[in-house]
Amino acid sequence: MRSGSRSQRVVLAAALLSSMPSLASAMTQCPQESSKSTAFWLLGWSVFALFFIAGVVLPLLIFRTTGNARPWPRWLLRIASIPAMLAMWMLGTGIFLGKFVLVC
Repeated sequence: MRSGSRSQRVVLAAALLSSMPSLASAMTQCPQESSKSTAFWLLGWSVFALFFIAGVVLPLLIFRTTGNARPWPRWLLRIASIPAMLAMWMLGTGIFLGKFVLVC
């Protein structure tokens, strides 16, 4: 049993050591820091705010529109609106980071 755990550690160490050069090369791909325009940042923050507000409004709309529904579907939709809100927030954050912040 000890030899299995030792061989697993050796394989893990080899995998980590072999990934080090690729991690270092990932840092050298982008050029020197360049300044982004104010309009670019304004667009980025607007996209972020749009997804944040849409995430907040989505459960509120669901709660309002399902007020007259039968109890079982009403609570299913209301519970489903919470992960939808979180998904909107994560999508907005991902777009903001991917297209505006972490751009070469």
